[in-house]
Amino acid sequence: MDALRTHTGLAALLRSRLFQLFLFLLLVCCGIVFALRGLATSVDENQTQFVEDSVRRSAVQCYAIEGRFPATIGGVQYLERNYGLIIDYSRYAIYYESMGANLLPEIRVIPIRGSGAVYDRLFGAIS
Repeated sequence: MDALRTHTGLAALLRSRLFQLFLFLLLVCCGIVFALRGLATSVDENQTQFVEDSVRRSAVQCYAIEGRFPATIGGVQYLERNYGLIIDYSRYAIYYESMGANLLPEIRVIPIRGSGAVYDRLFGAIS
């Protein structure tokens, strides 16, 4: 008899409006969290691309003014000193390799995880 009463109580709970509202709100909250994670990842990727484009623009400006790209060793620092490039090294690692004075260098920007990037600020404690 108790088993029948428990089963009936569970069915009544599942049919109740309050429980349905709770489930709906839970699903909405989960959807918002997943959307924010995707947005934060997109923002981080855009910031990384912006830093890479800034390094490339500075290198091209150097080539236009001086007739050569900066050398691999100290190239990024040279761009920072002479062309106003600003890089937050606590957030990004820069790979810069010059193939020659008149060839566009290979430039890659690697975000450093745990560096205060948007994703880490929003979800660092959760992940």
